[in-house]
Amino acid sequence: MLIIEIELLIALVLVLIAITRRTAITQWLANRRYQIGLKRARKLFQLLDQKDGQNAITNHLLEEGHFLRAKRRVGDFYCIPDEDIDGEKQDIMLRMSHKNEPRWVALRRLYISSIQDGYFKKSVIDIPALWDREFDVTYEHWKDNLSGTIQRDEQEDAWIVA
Repeated sequence: MLIIEIELLIALVLVLIAITRRTAITQWLANRRYQIGLKRARKLFQLLDQKDGQNAITNHLLEEGHFLRAKRRVGDFYCIPDEDIDGEKQDIMLRMSHKNEPRWVALRRLYISSIQDGYFKKSVIDIPALWDREFDVTYEHWKDNLSGTIQRDEQEDAWIVA
């Protein structure tokens, strides 16, 4: 009887180790996906800033955000560090709807930081978080007032006004 109890205890410990390692690996991969997205966002920020500055970045964020919201969240997890949730900073993990979602989140953060730092003027359109219901209202308002058409630049993987 003692041998069976010891075997069960060992099995339980092994299961706990497996679960802990899986969680740690998932967290590491999620952080890595965001860091890769951040690198891509910095490159895209520079490109859009050279094209039309603040307007180009706003247009891209709203059009790609609309595209991402239309997708179903079925991909891998990514982790957003120090996200402001109801006034409290915390890491959150989200399931990706598309490979560009971490880049979108990172680009939005860069854009908001550039406004706070005074690099850009105060935003005419406040861009809500991707998962916020307010995003659809903002997108519709922007789309109604946009002059020109938005098209996807496949080479740069960016949405720009034609």
